[in-house]
Amino acid sequence: MIQCAKDTEHWHASSKYHDVTYLAIYGEQPTVWTEVLTRDAYDEVAEQLSKN
Repeated sequence: MIQCAKDTEHWHASSKYHDVTYLAIYGEQPTVWTEVLTRDAYDEVAEQLSKN
């Protein structure tokens, strides 16, 4: 479980190799979605993480 403080921008997703379940519980204001991650950028991040 991850808890983010109010007004903290963060990124979350599955990877090529692992699934993720996302359940957002928030109070007075809904989630503000920012940019969409492209498949190429996603694959690049997944590749970097697989090396760690």
